[in-house]
Amino acid sequence: MSRLINLVIVFCSVAILVTTVVGASFVWDAFLRSPGPNASEVSLTVVSGESVSEISQALKEADLIPSRWGFRFYVKFTGVEHRFQPGDFTLQTGMNYASLVNVLTDITPDEVTITFPEGLTIDQMVERIDSVFGNGWGNDWKVSLAEIDWPEATSLLSEHELIRRALEEEESLEGYLFPDTYRVSRSGFPDELTYKLLTNFSKKFSPELRAEIIRQGKSVHDVVTLASIIEKEVTSDEDRAIVADIFWRRLDIGMALQADSTVHFVVGSDGKTAYTSDVDRSVDSPYNTYKYRDLPPGPISNPSLSAINAVIYPTENNYWYFLTDADGKVHYAATNDEQNQNRALYLR
Repeated sequence: MSRLINLVIVFCSVAILVTTVVGASFVWDAFLRSPGPNASEVSLTVVSGESVSEISQALKEADLIPSRWGFRFYVKFTGVEHRFQPGDFTLQTGMNYASLVNVLTDITPDEVTITFPEGLTIDQMVERIDSVFGNGWGNDWKVSLAEIDWPEATSLLSEHELIRRALEEEESLEGYLFPDTYRVSRSGFPDELTYKLLTNFSKKFSPELRAEIIRQGKSVHDVVTLASIIEKEVTSDEDRAIVADIFWRRLDIGMALQADSTVHFVVGSDGKTAYTSDVDRSVDSPYNTYKYRDLPPGPISNPSLSAINAVIYPTENNYWYFLTDADGKVHYAATNDEQNQNRALYLR
């Protein structure tokens, strides 16, 4: 019996010791640890919607925390699970959990978080900027696009030949302002926002995508232009890849794209009505793909990576026509007669 009591005492002592060590280690990592003289800066990007598990994994991989479990316990204990902010952060190795969380959950008075959904035009982005920053800020940003310090901007964006050429020629940047969530300081606005939009596009448009475009004998500008149309025409990845093949083949034989989205762009419609009138389709504009049998001069929206990928990697098919019904389902046809039958069935 005395031996059993001794074992229990030993077990309890070990348990207390382990608990004390673990607790002390956690307190050190959570509150007391601080960057040393040899600490290095580490850049970390938090994407909108990322979970605490994903953030802790990124922190661990960047050698910013000793324990994913410890960090997640601290976040749960302090109740800040839903306060993490999207954006780019500069952190230091050796920071404790409390300091890391303070940085990753803080929106300083100078900073604003803004989200641009896929498929917005520059004018629609202006409206969103006004709704987040305040009236007038959006127009200031739009005006600034034509007043960028081109030599400085082109050097910053020299990794992307097409953007550099667009900036040098002062073409519209429609199509190259990547839809995403951004943290922007009011003091750095509007140049900071423009730079982040363009550099994000440049990062997302990977060397692999550019190499594949070259292999196909196409241009980045044509790809982005067609992607901006497909962004507004259909929504699923599968349909986008099919429609991309239809549009490429139409262009190859000189057949008009007849994309209602381009007409919406010409007449300034919000595109909520799926189809266009005869009057709208008769408007004389190089962006009107009912009137002109080629791609428009440039993009009609700022497309998602999904639409860009669809244009670069289309799905081969035998269709020449398609339409979308009121429920968003896409119906395909190989002949004009089949297309007319689909119109009668699904567009009543």
